[in-house]
Amino acid sequence: MKNLIRVFKNKLPHVFIIFALLILEAYCDLSLPSYTASIVDIGIQNADLNYITNIGTLMLIMVAISVFATIGVSYFSSRVSSGYAKDLRKVIYTKVLKFSNHELNRISRSSLITRSTNDVNQVQNVLGFLFTTLFFAPILGVGSIIKAFELGGNLSWIIFITFIAVLILLIIIVIRVLPYFKITQEIIDKMNRTAREILLGIPVIKAFVRQDFEQEKFGYVNEEFRDVNLYVFRNLFVLMPAMTLILNLMIVLILYFGAYDAISGNILTGDIIAFIQYSTQIVFSFIMIGGFIIMLPRFLVSARRIAEVLNMELSITDGDITSISDNPTIEFKNVSYSYPGSEKETLKDINFKLIPGKTTAIIGGTGSGKSTILNLIPRLQDVTDGEILIDGVNIKEFNLKVLRDKISFTPQEAILFQGTVKSNMQTGKRDATDDEIKNALNLAQADFIEDIEQEVAQGGSNFSGGQKQRLSIARAIINPHDFYLFDDCFSALDMNTEAIVKSNLDNIAQNSSILFVSQRISTIKDADEIIVLDNGEIIDKGLHEDLIDRCEIYSEIASSQMEDSSCHL
Repeated sequence: MKNLIRVFKNKLPHVFIIFALLILEAYCDLSLPSYTASIVDIGIQNADLNYITNIGTLMLIMVAISVFATIGVSYFSSRVSSGYAKDLRKVIYTKVLKFSNHELNRISRSSLITRSTNDVNQVQNVLGFLFTTLFFAPILGVGSIIKAFELGGNLSWIIFITFIAVLILLIIIVIRVLPYFKITQEIIDKMNRTAREILLGIPVIKAFVRQDFEQEKFGYVNEEFRDVNLYVFRNLFVLMPAMTLILNLMIVLILYFGAYDAISGNILTGDIIAFIQYSTQIVFSFIMIGGFIIMLPRFLVSARRIAEVLNMELSITDGDITSISDNPTIEFKNVSYSYPGSEKETLKDINFKLIPGKTTAIIGGTGSGKSTILNLIPRLQDVTDGEILIDGVNIKEFNLKVLRDKISFTPQEAILFQGTVKSNMQTGKRDATDDEIKNALNLAQADFIEDIEQEVAQGGSNFSGGQKQRLSIARAIINPHDFYLFDDCFSALDMNTEAIVKSNLDNIAQNSSILFVSQRISTIKDADEIIVLDNGEIIDKGLHEDLIDRCEIYSEIASSQMEDSSCHL
């Protein structure tokens, strides 16, 4: 919870203002019953209209001050709670951006969305309730108890019985609903995950006519969420009518036993009225505290889930070296890698170099570890054995930003962000000019773009697969880098377009290292070195012509693509 409290520190000045306003509000509210008693016992008893007018004026002033304080408390508590939620979301987002695949496997993406939205909202709501209600309730309650005891000590036992009844009611309700708050948040995670899978898989669902099945699957989660919420709120809704009943019974008891004390002269009529008002304030204080106690479990669950994100230990951290020489060399030295929880090694004893001015290519069967190698270079994942060296220095020693600034990585899936073509290109180079963007688009053969201000829908859904790949390549080459990594990102391009893009790439990256991962011989056949992977191990490496003759797996892949004349086998 330390991280949650740390975010709150800059809100302390506003908290002190809230406390001052709460004390002022409580003082005014505690004064009113005494004034009422004075009007009844003195003003009305003596038919003194002037006294009634003076005390009434004082009451109006107190009410006005109380209203002013209440508005101030609401204003500052809203600023504090909403400002804290804003800062908290920012901290969560900043932390999540530092997550590697290891952390993302431990906390699912759907859960991260819930934690940064729904859980933060829960914390914000409780924080607002905390300032406007919980801090006020003890001040008002303690003050009312003191005042009530001063007025009618003989009737104080009624307040004690009322307190016991309210306490028992709250304990019963909390015990019944407490376990379900955590279940509610977990079901929200499940609902987000299910909805996300369905939305992403709509084309597959339609292709296999699975709409009814997916609808039933989501309906099951939705009904589960409804049932849990119905149970929780049915129990919570009992609270207000039960509290109202207890309050009315308390007033009846005070009037009944107070009447005997008034007849015997032990208490004045005005004091009985004031005692009822103070007792009512005490009960309302209990209700306020009870409301917070009911909200507290959900707050604790949400706060614990947020803290889990903020306290997550990062598996990939910055090194101390803040500079890398120009045109460096990357070397894989006895590198092995296993995914968390997997007993089998994905990569085993990998050795090769990326040399400036040279093109390296990796080919192999599905699941042979090709993409994993690319993920290891920018440290999206870290090796489990061996080391990756830049000019002889382990890449873990370098600052992550410095390391990644040297690398242009084009993933297998062409990811575009909602906005414009220009804003997507500026992801690759923040200060890219219009001319630089148009040149990059031209080099990537993105001739379908007529205007760089053209809209890009979420996920690039208004472009075809090949168009998205060309835009992704343009973004990768708009800024010069020492290493260009391409993860099978030419798969949707025709052979002619691919050849032109590769030729353009050779021209702009003459002093850089290029690494291709592909299943297509046409993409890699001109590489200076081709690495053949099988089950995570390098089984051969060399030139296209040599591998055709001596490597059986490479020869089989090439033979299967013989029909494509562009391979020139």
